[in-house]
Amino acid sequence: MTNRENYKVPVPIAPGETLQESIDLLQITPAVLAEKTSVPVAYVQRVLAGKVRITPEFANALTSVIGVPAAFWLRYDWNYHQALAEQ
Repeated sequence: MTNRENYKVPVPIAPGETLQESIDLLQITPAVLAEKTSVPVAYVQRVLAGKVRITPEFANALTSVIGVPAAFWLRYDWNYHQALAEQ
């Protein structure tokens, strides 16, 4: 059994990948997500590509669109960037 304190994710998965799966399931485009969350389409595209961090404001807006708590997105984003820094 692996000790949780020593476990490292072999390949960090960007939150944008999970977000892409979520919008695919909802059958909405990045443009529609941008409109529903009041952010520029370019920002959504950069989040999906793993190029920018998820802001607290965007995470809160995602809650109303996707139904996943903002804390999930912010924690996921932090964990992802922490894993990248440890590689």
